[in-house]
Amino acid sequence: MESEVVTVKEELSGPETNNLSSSTSNPKFWCRDCSEDAAEDCVDSGHSVCSLRQLRLGQAAPKVQRLQKAAKSAREVVKALLDAKGVLEAQLEQWRGRLRLFEEAERELCDAAVAGRDLEEPTLEEGLEQLLQDATTLLQAKCQLQLRVDSPCSTWKGQLQVAAPGSRRSLLCPLMLQMHQDWNLTKVYRLDECLDVEKLSKQEEHTQKLDEALQNSGLHKVRKLRGLDCRKRPNWSTVLLKRVAPNLEWLSIMWAVREHLDMIRDMPALRCLLVHLETSVENAPALPLQLQELHLLNVSVQHLQSVQRMPRLRKLVLLWHEHALDVAFPPLPAGHCGLQWLSVYLQPASTVLSLAKTHAATLQELRITCASEGKDLWHFKDLAEGLRQCGLVALRRVVLLRGPAPGYPGQKLPHAAKSCQQQKQSVWDKLLATESGEPVRVVKVMCEECDECPEFPRLGDFTWKDD
Repeated sequence: MESEVVTVKEELSGPETNNLSSSTSNPKFWCRDCSEDAAEDCVDSGHSVCSLRQLRLGQAAPKVQRLQKAAKSAREVVKALLDAKGVLEAQLEQWRGRLRLFEEAERELCDAAVAGRDLEEPTLEEGLEQLLQDATTLLQAKCQLQLRVDSPCSTWKGQLQVAAPGSRRSLLCPLMLQMHQDWNLTKVYRLDECLDVEKLSKQEEHTQKLDEALQNSGLHKVRKLRGLDCRKRPNWSTVLLKRVAPNLEWLSIMWAVREHLDMIRDMPALRCLLVHLETSVENAPALPLQLQELHLLNVSVQHLQSVQRMPRLRKLVLLWHEHALDVAFPPLPAGHCGLQWLSVYLQPASTVLSLAKTHAATLQELRITCASEGKDLWHFKDLAEGLRQCGLVALRRVVLLRGPAPGYPGQKLPHAAKSCQQQKQSVWDKLLATESGEPVRVVKVMCEECDECPEFPRLGDFTWKDD
């Protein structure tokens, strides 16, 4: 037994053991040629000699590189999971909001039954079937992904199922839920699907290029039409809209009149629309109900009311009307997905708050044009309390916009650092909330003049922009 122990000790007595202990008490050098502790003969013979520390560093280098590579991969995974966490938290807030609204409707109905009152149908009852359908679809969603790179041999396809009955949730669940709910975050169009006519439509004189644009045989491929300015050539603009109407999905159009709205109304594939009307059109024709995003300048009452009838509308920007638009919005109809982004340049405050309240279960970002002081109608004195009463359970950010606005076309609305700070503090305080057993919900309140605010997502972009 003693000889076996001696043998084991001898096998372990390489530079990794003997020299390690000796380096702490009596530092030595290592001869690379002899593979043992360096002696005077090694130095005299010109052998390769190094310190034990250098030897250990050389021996550790491959392991260090592998660890560094592993750490880099782990760091990237942590970042990806943090991004997924943000997506999941946004989903969580939206569904918590829907849950609270339906729980409140349930309590009201039960209280009425206990008290012997008439059992009036709860306001949210009409959305119950849609909620059940959404929940079932999300929990059982399947998603097919395809990746293509610049190589004919590099196409990958695969199917992912969010969750199978009885299975544990995957880390991909929140991402798949978000992708399913959002349809697509940002659609990328091919070059032959895009047409920019900003310079062409602003030409002072008629040229052959205008004729060629209308005779282009590839107009049926156009999915994205940008920069159409109708002021100089309204008839040419109408013909162009007619040529691209069947497949157009994305449109920005300036100085549109009724005949252009008539063309837009019948576009079957349009989902993202920015339209600047020449003036607010009375009895304006309807806009496509399938819109997912709408930016509207010179708002008409008819268009303001029609947003409730667009079941897929998730982003809305309403800019300017020469007079106050006093509109009260009814509850959302069954099947409406609810707004997530809302930017409003309108008065009175009651109209803005009514619209926000209608989308309280889903609204994440609210931008409001208002003054921070003064006696003007643009100073919404009770803004903070009004926002609190909206029940904005999914809200993450409020941005206070300072102009220009109707009546202030060339200047900012009344605003000063002190009054702005007080206004922001009041809104933040009123929106601060906590639910039993849940963490405190804090809403970020910002001023476009005083703070560095994230950009509002561009037309067609449905990704959340963090601070």
